[in-house]
Amino acid sequence: MNTFSEHLTDAMAQRLLDGVLDPVHDAGAEAHASQCPECAALVESYRILGDALDGLAVPELAAGFTASVLERIEVAEARQARERWLAVSVLSGVLLVAAGALLAAGAGGLAATVSGWADGLAEATRALSIGRQVLPGLLAALRLPLLAGAAAVVIPLLLGLTRLMPAPRTQSI
Repeated sequence: MNTFSEHLTDAMAQRLLDGVLDPVHDAGAEAHASQCPECAALVESYRILGDALDGLAVPELAAGFTASVLERIEVAEARQARERWLAVSVLSGVLLVAAGALLAAGAGGLAATVSGWADGLAEATRALSIGRQVLPGLLAALRLPLLAGAAAVVIPLLLGLTRLMPAPRTQSI
């Protein structure tokens, strides 16, 4: 029984021609191709193309072709290794300078920095606390204008995007 419901894809036609259809994914493809003139023409076009390509003469490679390709690969790999080494060297240098700066600053310099960070964190916590108290009332008062503004932006955007979408293709056997 033919369970195949659409036309063959290019990949299916090539697998059919090569005799390597997947029994799970391509079930019924061969039967469909024998009954569908469009799919039979697709398979035949790939057969003709394969025959034409088989008839072409294979050009001779230049002397030293393989050696030149391997040399280019080695040069590219060496360049990548140098770039990795340079990146690791720069990162190591930055880490050494940062460690030296912390050592040079000593406990007093480090304490001032940590104290500044703690003060900033305390201020941020106070701001979040105030915002947590004010924000619900503010959102309740602005709920309708926020909704209208969001709709005014989103609806035209969605309509514009739907015009960019390609029309759905319908295929049947």
